Amino acid sequence: MLQQAYVEDCLSRTQCHKWYQHFKLGRTSIEDDPKSGWPSTSMDDIHIEKVHAVIRQNCHLTLRAVAKEAGICKSLCHLILTEKWKMHRVAARFVPHLLTRHSLSMNF
Repeated sequence: MLQQAYVEDCLSRTQCHKWYQHFKLGRTSIEDDPKSGWPSTSMDDIHIEKVHAVIRQNCHLTLRAVAKEAGICKSLCHLILTEKWKMHRVAARFVPHLLTRHSLSMNF
């Protein structure tokens, strides 16, 4: 009945049972546990510059290799390359979207 009344603002039956089990086993906090994985602050200037430095050093690296060297996840690395640096892959190289005579002569 709560789900019908509150739609998305209500826990599902399964989630209610999970929380019940947590409290039954001695949990006292209602806050979520810290999540593992990549920090949400990875999209800062340091990581953006690190990705660009890795690409300048070797533009033939795969996205996974660039992400590993920069210490960020693959999807964030792709976002930095395409949105921040306006690059995309052409013939296994990352190159700027707008190819000009000047950009072709630059070493990436």
